[in-house]
Amino acid sequence: MPIHRKAIPFGVVNTWRVAAFIRTHRIELVHSHSRRAHWVAAQAARITKIPHVTTVHQPLPVHFFSKRFPCLGNETIAIDEAVVQHLLRHFHRAAEKIHLIRNGVDLSRAVPSVRQTPNVKKVLWIGRLSGGRWAAFQFFLNVLERIAKTLPPAKYEIVGQIPSDKRPVLERMLLVTRTKIEPSTMDIVGFVKDMGTFLRNSDAAVAAGRSAIESMAHGRPVVFLGEGGIIGLRKPEIWASALKTNFGDHLDPKDFNPAKLESALREVLTSRSNEQDLTAWARAQVEKYYDIRNVAIEVEKVYSQALSSRRSYAGIHHL
Repeated sequence: MPIHRKAIPFGVVNTWRVAAFIRTHRIELVHSHSRRAHWVAAQAARITKIPHVTTVHQPLPVHFFSKRFPCLGNETIAIDEAVVQHLLRHFHRAAEKIHLIRNGVDLSRAVPSVRQTPNVKKVLWIGRLSGGRWAAFQFFLNVLERIAKTLPPAKYEIVGQIPSDKRPVLERMLLVTRTKIEPSTMDIVGFVKDMGTFLRNSDAAVAAGRSAIESMAHGRPVVFLGEGGIIGLRKPEIWASALKTNFGDHLDPKDFNPAKLESALREVLTSRSNEQDLTAWARAQVEKYYDIRNVAIEVEKVYSQALSSRRSYAGIHHL
């Protein structure tokens, strides 16, 4: 269903379609993951009298409509501390209704490996080039164009979904970038299904969010650069900030500091004696905070809480 379409009239149509699906399949709980999906799910859950759980993946826009109809469900999952604080401050969501559960990754598919680096290191930019990530990517290019001549040569690859309207612009931008960063190179890869293979055949990544988590799980150094700005190269000193902001996506205020990015790239392209220790530390953090098995357990607890709360309030409802 075109859930992304605007509330009027498509959201109303989607609401009735979802409500019909809930009744037909005797669904007991609905879980939504984006702003427009929250709106549809909230109305459908109200119509069918079932619990609604939301996951909020980024700070929500704050305006009259969002405050009047926040559609945060019976229980709300927030993926990082920045989102939790945003919900408390701007939407006055009760703290007991907010559950901090981070994004989960399947660690069975991400095994740290050692790459025999050829003469030139390969650095991946990972992430869709839309919204705030497009601005972050432009920042990355501008800094790289300025400092590339003073860095060791590298092969840069752009990995991730590229909106059709951005591709011509990107190709024109790269014509300029390639001349400025020579002898380094930069190529467009686009969306890939098997991200693990690309990571195993690379030396480092520039990423945020789930891409940063997966890169760390594969044992790769990661420069945390997201929609909110640059945090730096993965290491214990910046880990608290990375956790809080989804690896730079939710920095507030935004921090696009060229010096931070330059320092991180220099470290990435320079051999370091403690790299094995940092790789082991990074993998341990991913296992502790992002293992999909633990995340699933915590989400199921939220489901149980939402179901028990609704049943205690209205009795068990049979669709």
